[in-house]
Amino acid sequence: MALEASDRRQLQRRSDQLLAPLCLSLACMILQLRFGRVLALARWTSRRCRRPATVSEAASMTAAVRSAARHRAGRVACLEYSLATVLLAGLHRQSVQWCIGARLMPYGSHAWIELNGCPVGEPEHRDRPYNVLVRI
Repeated sequence: MALEASDRRQLQRRSDQLLAPLCLSLACMILQLRFGRVLALARWTSRRCRRPATVSEAASMTAAVRSAARHRAGRVACLEYSLATVLLAGLHRQSVQWCIGARLMPYGSHAWIELNGCPVGEPEHRDRPYNVLVRI
C-alpha cells in the first residue's frame, strides 16, 4: 500500500528531525577541510540526487537543521546551516542549490540554499542583496 502525500511529508519531517543533528555534526567536520574539498563533496552530493526538493521539503529540512543547532555547543552559523541542509537533502536524494555570496558596503558574506533561484528560509526582502560567488 502506497503512502499518501501527507503521510510521506510527515514521515520525512520526522526523519529530518532525527538526521539533522548528524548532518550538522558532519557539516562542522567537513568544514575543517580545505575549501576545495568541501566544494567537491557538495558537488558529489548534488550529483547523487534524483529530484529537486519542493519548497516545503526544503523549508522543513532547514527548520530541522536550525532546531538541531540550538542543542549544539559551539559556533553554528549560515555556512554550517546551509551545508548541513545540503547533506540532509542528499540523504533524501533531493537536490537543493548551495549558494555562498558576498556584498560590499557594508561588507558581508552569507551562505544559503535556493530552489529555482529563490532563497529558502531567508528573509523575504534584503536591502543589500548578496552577489552569488558559488552556486552548487
